[in-house]
Amino acid sequence: MSQQDTSQFLVFGNTFAASMTVLALSKVLPKNITIIWVKPASSCPSDLLYGGISSPDAYQFNLQYGVSEPQLILNTDTTFSFGTGFNAWGNNNLSWMQCFHLPFAATEGVELHHFMTRHKASLGDFLISAQAALKGTFAHPPTDNLQSPLSRAEYGYHFDPSQWSAIFYDKIDKHRVKVIDADITKLNHSQDSIDSVQLDDGTKLEADLYIDCSGTKSTLLASLKNDFICQRTVQISSETQSCGQTGPACRLITGTESGWQSVTPLREKNQIITLHESSNGCQQTDSQSFALGHRNRAWQGNCVGIGHAAYALEPITPAAYILLKKDIERLLELIPVNQETHIERHEYNRRFQDDLTHAELFHRAIYAEQRDVGYDNCDKLNRKLTQYSHRGILTNFDFEPFNEQDWAILHAGLGRIPERYDRMAEQVDYEKTQSNLDRMRAGIAHLASSMPAHHIYLEKLTMYLRDSEKHGQ
Repeated sequence: MSQQDTSQFLVFGNTFAASMTVLALSKVLPKNITIIWVKPASSCPSDLLYGGISSPDAYQFNLQYGVSEPQLILNTDTTFSFGTGFNAWGNNNLSWMQCFHLPFAATEGVELHHFMTRHKASLGDFLISAQAALKGTFAHPPTDNLQSPLSRAEYGYHFDPSQWSAIFYDKIDKHRVKVIDADITKLNHSQDSIDSVQLDDGTKLEADLYIDCSGTKSTLLASLKNDFICQRTVQISSETQSCGQTGPACRLITGTESGWQSVTPLREKNQIITLHESSNGCQQTDSQSFALGHRNRAWQGNCVGIGHAAYALEPITPAAYILLKKDIERLLELIPVNQETHIERHEYNRRFQDDLTHAELFHRAIYAEQRDVGYDNCDKLNRKLTQYSHRGILTNFDFEPFNEQDWAILHAGLGRIPERYDRMAEQVDYEKTQSNLDRMRAGIAHLASSMPAHHIYLEKLTMYLRDSEKHGQ
């Protein structure tokens, strides 16, 4: 397969990952590459593992492929998200707001969390997205007033994967992509590559590259004897409850004796996800069992696993969305140019493993010293926790999916207080700094309270968008 040759890519799955991947491929790949999407009738239950929450970069990623925020607000039950509130978490029943936020302001080159340690202050009091989420208010961060604390806030979305999939599907050029509504019943393969697939109507298809988006079933990748490394097994159930009013701009996770429960506010309804650890012997009749872990390799032979076909993380953070986005971007960057894909495959798997390891670090940190769920000892996490507890250093590895702000907020929420702060903070007058902090805290609290309630903001925004659409604006 050379860049001049006509090539054929086959995507398999009826999942959120499949719709995102096909849309991205159709927009980016050269016309000489044929795209076939084999789309089974039934959707995949593992879409539940997205937890109904995206990261802030969903806005730009969607827009890149022709899906705008107004389209999501008008045509789906999407709501805004400042992050996830944790309640009654762990051994000490901790509560905090794990919010999205742009880099914190530094004073004299000293990062904000060091002043929190010096002045025994609560970091969440100084984060507008945390305070607004707790008060149930929302407004878009202004772009014309960078002095406003709200300009430092970031937001993601609460979403229904099936609704977003439908939006992405509508955006796909059906002349560019051949969509086949069918299931795969048989695979023919030799060594570690797929030769062909057979559909349920008997049709045989061949491709140069097979892209597995079948969710945790991993229909294609698993056929290549690609071992799944299971870390633990959980039981997850989900239900949707109608409510008279859309909830706040945050998801709420409450710790339970056997796991946790999340409430994700969509438009005038809540999606409730309940997770139970299988190890506690609690078997829920209406739940599904999920093995959490990952495949040995995400790209094997001529088959690439995207999203849950390659890994499964518990939906306690937006990690599943973040990693899916990284998978698609990595695939587009490493599209093979000939039949020998050793270089691309090696690089893809290296970065895949790094991204997955670093996402798992954040999940491990949520449980560290709070509850034992069977995680083994982790040198990388120990390094992070030791450096932070010793002197407040936020240790980073290359291209982590969770940034310094995420880690600082998590440490503060879990009550991790460094033994020392940056001595450079002492070059700033203590009393003056305390006065500034008091003023910041009061100003942020006032701003959060003065913003409109999330449901009112959504209602007025929807009315405005519909009116603009009606008048062709």
